[in-house]
Amino acid sequence: MASKVSIISTCTVKAAGRSQHHPDNCKIIELTPWDIYELQIEYFQIGLLFLMPTFEQVRDLSKTTNTSSLIDHLRVSLSRTLDFFPPFCGLLEAAPEEKSGTTSFFVNCNNVGVQFNHAIADGVTVGDIMESNLVPHVVHDFFPLSGVQNTEATSQPFLAVQVTELVDGIFIGCASNHALVDGTSFWHFYNSWAEISSGLNVISKIPYLKREFPFKIDHFSDRISIPNERINSGDKFIPAALQMLREKVLHFSKENVSKLKAKTNHEMNTSKISSLQAVVTHVWLSVIRCRRLDHSEETTFEVSIDMRRKRLNPPLPEGFFGNAIYPAPTTIKTGELLEHGFGWAALQINKTIASHDHEKLKCIYENWMNDPEVPKLGDLPSNYFMLNGSPQFDFYKYDFGWGQPIAHRSGVGNMLDGKITVSPGLEEGSMILEICLSSETIQALEEDIIFGEFVNTTPIVGVERTIRARI
Repeated sequence: MASKVSIISTCTVKAAGRSQHHPDNCKIIELTPWDIYELQIEYFQIGLLFLMPTFEQVRDLSKTTNTSSLIDHLRVSLSRTLDFFPPFCGLLEAAPEEKSGTTSFFVNCNNVGVQFNHAIADGVTVGDIMESNLVPHVVHDFFPLSGVQNTEATSQPFLAVQVTELVDGIFIGCASNHALVDGTSFWHFYNSWAEISSGLNVISKIPYLKREFPFKIDHFSDRISIPNERINSGDKFIPAALQMLREKVLHFSKENVSKLKAKTNHEMNTSKISSLQAVVTHVWLSVIRCRRLDHSEETTFEVSIDMRRKRLNPPLPEGFFGNAIYPAPTTIKTGELLEHGFGWAALQINKTIASHDHEKLKCIYENWMNDPEVPKLGDLPSNYFMLNGSPQFDFYKYDFGWGQPIAHRSGVGNMLDGKITVSPGLEEGSMILEICLSSETIQALEEDIIFGEFVNTTPIVGVERTIRARI
């Protein structure tokens, strides 16, 4: 499908200045190692698809913001929401230090605002998006700031929103700076915007804006400086075969998720392996099998550990807003992976995650502070898989005032061969994975009998069935 998206208008939206719920000490926010680690990747792009509201719904919503259209209503409700999330309206400040040859970064919450685009996808319907298990290329144009690196927030907004009108739907897509927030914090904001849009004056969960870092490390109170040779190289991550990559949408029913979890735990005589670990291992093992690699080659599966769920001492405050994730890779030779099989591979991911307790993480960050690295996606080896998102992001409950979303999609930000974005499925207990792969690997997966036993690789028949599942 050729791109049919036209930008109708672009404006800057600032915080309305009506709320007193954020503390005065959030004018300047120092970056933690969690934030700095994300500086040299791109903005992440995610959004939700909604059915088009009725005239009556738009009329009722507009009364709450004294506006005359859905787009104006969303713009005004966004402004009011930003009162609770002032960091999004700030800029990244870079402070070079000539003597040491380093640069430090911090967030200036100066309310310069966020970007707000209104777009129209001419002739594109909800069915075009929902009835294909290959993400149509037109979806990439539902997102702003494609290809923008997080370090560019010195001149680009931390957040950009695009509301795209389809023939029969609305897509609300966002590009968010990963050096400012992770997925948990982003969805906290997105849900809060939905609450304000639907008529609330105060959001249900106030964010904790002060940066916290639970590991007691010498000199951490100082602003962290990064050697200049490790940043600002001007190089952007552009995969050589970007045009050849496609995003496949994989649907795992509640029943198949349960089967995979039971299978992998039974094989290893344990009960420790989670549903998510079982599902992603099934995908990982299947892709490696389909690629027919030399068995001496290595493959890595990276899972982001959410520090909010770890038993840290002290724990992070409720509503912590920022980054609180650590990338934990599991690296195995492909021959060993295929020889030991499904249950063993899932257990390796489980062990990697479990091994990262408070003391190990503290040691990792102590070493990092002595020699801070800021990685780039372009430095990753081949056969690298990176898991994003979570089935616990319950965004199907987010209602802007005209009904719940019917689908989640992500953009091209940080696209690489092996990127996996997981989200909850429409059925409780089910999962949806968007995986970025070459066309050849996707075709091989579709023909793989073992893989297909647990996953729906054919397009959903009828949008109506999906919509009814959410009503």
